[in-house]
Amino acid sequence: MRILAAAVLAITSVLAVSPAVADQEVRSVRFGGDESRTRVVVETAEPAEFRAFTLDGVSTRLVIDLPASSWQVDGLEMGEGVGRGLVDDFRFFNNSSASSRIVFELEHPAVISEQFSLDPASGSSNYRLVVDLERTSAEAFRDNSGYHRIGDMNSLIAERVEAIYTPPARERRVIVIDAGHGGHDPGAIGVGGTHESTVTLAAARELRRQLEATGRYQVLMTRDRDIYPSWEQRVGVMAEARADLFLSLHADASRNPNVRGASVYTLNDRAENRARTRARQDAAHTDQADVNNILVELELREKRNQSSVFAQVLLDHLDDSSPLLTNPHRQANLFVLLDPRVPAVLVEMGFMSNRTDERNLLSERFRRNQMASVVQGIDAYFAGRGDDDEPAASASLRAR
Repeated sequence: MRILAAAVLAITSVLAVSPAVADQEVRSVRFGGDESRTRVVVETAEPAEFRAFTLDGVSTRLVIDLPASSWQVDGLEMGEGVGRGLVDDFRFFNNSSASSRIVFELEHPAVISEQFSLDPASGSSNYRLVVDLERTSAEAFRDNSGYHRIGDMNSLIAERVEAIYTPPARERRVIVIDAGHGGHDPGAIGVGGTHESTVTLAAARELRRQLEATGRYQVLMTRDRDIYPSWEQRVGVMAEARADLFLSLHADASRNPNVRGASVYTLNDRAENRARTRARQDAAHTDQADVNNILVELELREKRNQSSVFAQVLLDHLDDSSPLLTNPHRQANLFVLLDPRVPAVLVEMGFMSNRTDERNLLSERFRRNQMASVVQGIDAYFAGRGDDDEPAASASLRAR
């Protein structure tokens, strides 16, 4: 698998994260020795399991991972400081909700000769994490860098990636349809007084009817009556079902009454960053933060790629049943598209502010034809992936 291979190459370390320790604090970082041998001592409020390892990359680094901690070092409130001996400088940050990390930039390549913990010294209440470094050659540094768990890294990543990207085995693909707005939120109001929430629900019901009639799809709705599900609830439907595809149906509006036509939206860069933050907060693929972060990136990359492919296929078919807006594939920071796993698009079926579009959106015949185009687009999307006979392999990471 090409993406799996890229993931494995991207991993320069895998950390063993211990459960967060209540009220854990980093209280001091100090150094001893010289440019041949340097001791790094990190003092904490509570005893802590930790892992130290070196990394070879743009720069030579020592990394210490420890349970989630607050930074309480007097005089270094910004979490940065200057080292001594083999250490140039260092910085502290929270690596995940369960772990913190201190990264030390090294003046010269070095290997870890020892790492161990000590109880508080006489007259102190701080526990000590100790790492001893010895200067070495660049070649020896490369050979010894990286922290790896016992076991095969390829197998670990392959197992976790497949677990994320493969929905449960099932005979029919799961499509989630989100009828925009609803309840207290009517959405855009057309020139004739039509509520956007009314036409989106009618279109969602018609799309469900046509999809289910094929026998190939199981359809879930975020709403099937005039209520307003929260954004979190809408996204939650596709997340809980581990859906194969998500479509949110809307109708646009413009100050220019002459603007009309359908369009399809996918995530923009800002929304992808929001999705990344959201996914990292919830990530629990493994007990190792670095692996989780890599899997989040794979999820986002695959989701964005597949969403864009689906958007273009869908527009090709929508063009047969309704006019399209200029540059109809658009990108936006839309909450309902934020789940990092499921390919998702938001379809603007037309403009409520245009009399012709509003009349079309109220027309049962137009609605039936437009949703038939959407069904054809969905069929073509899955057929184009080459896995139309393998519903359980949706979004898999096999080589293409």
